[in-house]
Amino acid sequence: DDVDAAIDMMLQSFLGAQKFSVRKSLRKKFEKFLVRKEDGGHLLLHLLQDLFRNESLYQNIRRRRKKGAKGAAMGSKDKEDEDAIVLEVPLDEFEARAKESKVYNVLDFCQSREFVDAGYELDQRKGVIRRN
Repeated sequence: DDVDAAIDMMLQSFLGAQKFSVRKSLRKKFEKFLVRKEDGGHLLLHLLQDLFRNESLYQNIRRRRKKGAKGAAMGSKDKEDEDAIVLEVPLDEFEARAKESKVYNVLDFCQSREFVDAGYELDQRKGVIRRN
C-alpha cells in the first residue's frame, strides 16, 4: 500500500509539472497506476452486485424452466431448494468487468473488509466468488 501511494504521489507530481496537452496524454498512459484500491472499492462492489444480480436472474429462469418441464407444482421441497442455492460468479469474469472500468487490483478488494461485510467469499482454488 505504501509503495502504491508513493507511485501515485510521484506520478501525480510528475503529471502536474507537465503542459496541459502533454499531461492529458501521459495521464491516459499511466492511468492504471493512478487508480488506488480506495478509489475502486465502491465501483468494484457495484460491479460485483451487478454480476450477482444477473446470476440470480439466470438461476431463477433456469429453475422455472426446469420446474415447468417437470410440471411440478410449487411445494415445500421446492421452497427449501430455493433457500439452499448458493450463487457463484467466476473470478475471471469479475476481473474482466473491473478492467473494463480501469480497476486492476481485484484481489486486494477481495481481501478487504468491505468485500467480506457485503457477504461475499473468495474461493481461489475454484476461481469463484460466492454469496449465500
